[in-house]
Amino acid sequence: MTLYRIKLVFITLILFIAGSGCKEKDELTLPVRVYFKIGISPENSSSSAYLRFNEGQIGVQGIQFEGKREAGEDIFFETDPKMNLQALEFSTSEQTLISDFDIPQGIFNYMKWDVNLKKIATEGYIDDDETGSLSIGLVISGIYKYSDGSSIPVIIAIDDTEQFSVKSDDPVGNSRIVLSANKEYYEAVLLLAPVYAFSSISRESLEEADISGDPGHQVIIISRNENEALYENLLYRIALSARILIR
Repeated sequence: MTLYRIKLVFITLILFIAGSGCKEKDELTLPVRVYFKIGISPENSSSSAYLRFNEGQIGVQGIQFEGKREAGEDIFFETDPKMNLQALEFSTSEQTLISDFDIPQGIFNYMKWDVNLKKIATEGYIDDDETGSLSIGLVISGIYKYSDGSSIPVIIAIDDTEQFSVKSDDPVGNSRIVLSANKEYYEAVLLLAPVYAFSSISRESLEEADISGDPGHQVIIISRNENEALYENLLYRIALSARILIR
């Protein structure tokens, strides 16, 4: 009788463990809706006294996601290469939806998003021939205030061959992200920080930048072929300072 009870308890324990394992596995596959957006980060820096950026336009060819979880398999996916997103406008006041994804819930110690650009029509911002390039994938526009008090539009025009590879953090800067299926949805916001990118550039460099356009419609264009030295510096700094905020 005693032997029978021991065997019964042992069998029950195995079934309990097996059942718990299946339940945990199922929970790790529960999808969480994540809305992927883009915007411009509001900034307060020494550069913001004479420079501001408030709007932009982007063409997105594709997105790849890589996530490493504490429990469960790591996650990797990429968008359909045939995805045809229209050019999107964004600003400091409006964070624009690029796409949405279902990502398995879990505790992520690492999240990285790769955003590939594609050519956009820059009409309304600049003429293609003014950039010296026919393949612009990202435009960020703003205003520069000269030392004498006068102002001029400034535009950063980034080639569509560039890729932004950005890691995620939460609102307080933690890279450890929790996605729970109990929450209706999350937002992953790609925030660009162009003013911060300019913090390493002297005002003298901007004062001496080449100017494009006709009298009365002049603009500082920073692109691969216009103000090239500024472009290379800013491209690196914009990519470095970009963040994806999960909230």
